[in-house]
Amino acid sequence: MSEAPPSLARWWVTRVLVAAAAVVAVMLALRLVFEALSELSHVIVLVVFGVVIAFVLAPLVERLQPIVRRRGVAVALTALTALIVIAGAVIALAVPLIRETRDLADDVPRYAALLSSDEPISVGGLEISGEVRQRIGAEIGARIGDWSQEAARAALRVGAATVDFFFMFVLGVYLLASAPQVRRWVDNVLVPERPRAYFKRIEAEAARLFGAYIRGQLLLGLIVGSVSGVAYVLLDVPYAVLLGLLAGIFELVPIVGPIAAGAVAAGVALTQPFPLVVWVVLVAIGVQQLENNLLVPRISGGAVGLHPLAALLAVLVGVEIAGVVGALFAVPLTGLAWSVYRARRETPAVRSEQPVKTAVPRP
Repeated sequence: MSEAPPSLARWWVTRVLVAAAAVVAVMLALRLVFEALSELSHVIVLVVFGVVIAFVLAPLVERLQPIVRRRGVAVALTALTALIVIAGAVIALAVPLIRETRDLADDVPRYAALLSSDEPISVGGLEISGEVRQRIGAEIGARIGDWSQEAARAALRVGAATVDFFFMFVLGVYLLASAPQVRRWVDNVLVPERPRAYFKRIEAEAARLFGAYIRGQLLLGLIVGSVSGVAYVLLDVPYAVLLGLLAGIFELVPIVGPIAAGAVAAGVALTQPFPLVVWVVLVAIGVQQLENNLLVPRISGGAVGLHPLAALLAVLVGVEIAGVVGALFAVPLTGLAWSVYRARRETPAVRSEQPVKTAVPRP
C-alpha cells in the first residue's frame, strides 16, 4: 500500500494544528468574556429580568393602547394592575409562608436529633439501621450552623431583593414605554440598510419566541404551583404552601424542575406515616401528566420548537455556564439560535425567487 506524499501529510498536520489552535482560541475568548461579565453579573441579571417583565406585560399594553389612545397611559395602567396583583399575592402568601418557614427551622434540629438517637425509625415500612441514622444525623447536625447563618443572611437580603425587584420593574416599564422609539433607532442607526429586512425578521422571531415562552412558563408555574399546593394541603403534608410555591418556581426550569419539585415533596412526606409518601408521589405524577398532556400543548405549544432531548441538554449547559439564570433562559436562547439557523437556510431560497437586478455603480 503506497504511503501518502510528504506534502499531503504535512497539509493534514497543519490543518489539524490550525483547527486545534482555533478551538483553543475560541475557548480562551469565551473564558475571558465570562470572566469580564462575572464582575457585572448582578447588573446583567437585573437587566435580563427587567426584559422578562417587559415581555410579560406587553400583551396587556397592546390591548389597552387602542382603547386609551396613548401608549404612556396604557403602560401606566398595566404597571398599576401588575403592582396590585403582586401586592395581593404577597399578602395572601406571606402569613402561611412565614409560619411554615418558622416550623421548618424548628423541625430541622429535631430531625437531626432523632436521626442521631438509637430510637428505631422506619421510612416507608423499612427500618433504617442505627449506623446509617447516626451518619445522616451527624451530617445534618454539622450543617445546621451553616444553614442557620444562611437563613440569617437571606433574611438580611430581603431588603436588597426588594430594591432589586423595584429596579427590574421600573426598567421593564421603561422598556415598554420606549419600545417603539428604541426599535426604530436600532433599525435605522445600528443596522446597515442591506441586512435590515433580515434583521427585522430575526427581531420579530425573537420577540415572538421569548414572549410566548416566558408568558407560557409563568402561567404554567402559577397553575402547577396552585394545584400542587392545594393537593398538599388536602393531604395534610407539612409545609404544603412552601412546597406548592417551590413547585411553581421549579416549573420555570423545563423538564428538570418538575422532577426536582416532586422529589422534594416526596422527601418531606417520608418524615410522616407511610401511606402519605405514596399519595404525594401519585399527586406529583398526576400533576406532571396534567402538565404534559393538557397544559403544555394548550399554553406553550411549540413556541420554542426544540426536541425534549435538546431542551434537556440546553438546560444542563445553561446550568454549567450561568447557574440558575442559565437554566431559566437556556431553552429560549437555544430555540432562538435554531430559528436563526433555519432562517439563514431559508433565505437563499426566498432570494432566488426574486428577479435579478443589475447593479448600478454609485458615485
